Amino acid sequence: MAADEPPSRRLTVDEITYLGNVGRLFHSAPGYRASQDALDTALKAVERHRAEGVSWPDITRALAIPREELLHRMQETTDKPRLRPPPPSTAPATIGDRLSLDPPWPLPDHARYLSASANHQGSASISASSSQSSFFSTNTPSHDRNIGMVTPAGMVTPAGIARRVLFVSGDPRPGRNSFGPEAAYIREALAGSYVQVTEMASVGLAEICPALDAHAPAAVHIAAHSSFGGIHLTQEGGDLCIAHEAFCAQIARVRFPPRLAVLNFCDSTTLAAEIARTVRTVISWPHALSDRQAQTFTRQLYRSLAARRSVGDSCKDAEAALAGPQPDLPPPVLHGEAMAHVF
Repeated sequence: MAADEPPSRRLTVDEITYLGNVGRLFHSAPGYRASQDALDTALKAVERHRAEGVSWPDITRALAIPREELLHRMQETTDKPRLRPPPPSTAPATIGDRLSLDPPWPLPDHARYLSASANHQGSASISASSSQSSFFSTNTPSHDRNIGMVTPAGMVTPAGIARRVLFVSGDPRPGRNSFGPEAAYIREALAGSYVQVTEMASVGLAEICPALDAHAPAAVHIAAHSSFGGIHLTQEGGDLCIAHEAFCAQIARVRFPPRLAVLNFCDSTTLAAEIARTVRTVISWPHALSDRQAQTFTRQLYRSLAARRSVGDSCKDAEAALAGPQPDLPPPVLHGEAMAHVF
């Protein structure tokens, strides 16, 4: 198939997920040998998808690796400048086919790719399965499982990620924090939207990854007490200070990482920098944070996100809400894609 020839089929969401993570492995490789190993893995995937009739632009967009880089590596290993041609065109993949859900969520530009795929596929859609529809309001439009749900605002939401906020709170006793009002402000801000809020109070470390896999939220909001480089969760009904490394390990194992993580606790910036390796956008605080400050910031942040403003703009709106009562408070730190949209 020529480079400019229309593809005989499009990549599914799960294929894009896998390719995105292979590309991510290449870009984060710690050395030359690791980067070449990642390229070899990418080439195997390229050969498979090209043989199935997927176009080069679709593959390289999902990988986020230039075609020239792939061809150069192919020449180094096989001395063949081009892959073998694909077999005769076959029937396109059935809408709704899905692969394993094991890989994490794809790279940030994936949502833009999905929008382009949706335009290519046209306006056809199918009803959500019963397990997926439990994530959405009964008024939510149907969606193509390979492309994603088309929201009332016209945004394509990738299949597997629900329009949901998962509110997770740790043990309140070390700092005598009050996390309930913070969750209430999120519910208030999202009232009337298609976004649901699921709350988990006094969670333990072992609960975090299963909860994220079960709910597949678009955003996870973490309210907790932090001290001595750790975050206070619970275990067997008591307080347990968890090291940042252990917390990050839980997030890194999630099959569908959320688009946004809000770390609404003191000195969370170091932890956020690590979580940003898995989650597209993370909001953190480089200093101490009171309950009232956290609540004020949270209410405006989710109001703006519900109004379909980007994470960066929503964060600025929330900073402005804090500027009146707390004019000298340093702003939060945003890691990752400021222009990303969550809902």
